[in-house]
Amino acid sequence: MSPDWINIGFIRKPHGLKGYVRVEGLSDHPDRFGGLGRIGVELRDGRRESLEIERCRPDGKSWLMKFLGVDSTENAERLRSAYIQVPEEAVAPLPEDAYYVFELEGCAVVSDEGEEIGVVREVMPMPANDVFVVDTPEGEAMIPVVREIVVELSPEESRIVIRKIPGLIS
Repeated sequence: MSPDWINIGFIRKPHGLKGYVRVEGLSDHPDRFGGLGRIGVELRDGRRESLEIERCRPDGKSWLMKFLGVDSTENAERLRSAYIQVPEEAVAPLPEDAYYVFELEGCAVVSDEGEEIGVVREVMPMPANDVFVVDTPEGEAMIPVVREIVVELSPEESRIVIRKIPGLIS
């Protein structure tokens, strides 16, 4: 069984002439790339390769990364628009009562009265709070992730309990 892979970075483009690439971090941990050795790279065509990080350093809000054996702009070009991934078990630990988006997507949403509402398709980050995009039998529902509505998050049980308020779900 192959592990589930989690995206932690996105390769924007080659940088310079020696095979470096510019990487946008997709993790809330700004130093996430510093301690990595071997990572997975999912290429644009869906193929995955395993690459060893030779050098890595922050550069403004992004990272410059050099992989072993990728020594020219031409070699680095094939990595453009690829995702940098780690196995699910290698994700950085979170504080208590914090969850990764991948843990919440696919969870069943039920009301605190036991009514089945739907399944979380996406977690949208918004300025004030995240929003669960839930597929329901009636269509799409958008549920704000706030304490007044979300009563319980149990990703280990693939379940989210919400308090239904008037107008929240049609």
